[in-house]
Amino acid sequence: MSDTSPPQDSEPEGLNPDLKRGHDASYAENQHGSTPLDTISVTRQGPAVWPVIWAVVTLALVAITLFLLFA
Repeated sequence: MSDTSPPQDSEPEGLNPDLKRGHDASYAENQHGSTPLDTISVTRQGPAVWPVIWAVVTLALVAITLFLLFA
């Protein structure tokens, strides 16, 4: 089996020499958890009301604008 440890930086490179590569030694490949999609729960909601409200408000504002421009 090959060595999977990351190479250690002998001298800092890049713009910020204080930044160094870190490795979490407590993590191992045999640690497995549940996927994020397995932990969520979504409830089905009724029909969306907000798109209807936005459509009505938009139509009302367009009607008011046309009335003020052409009346």
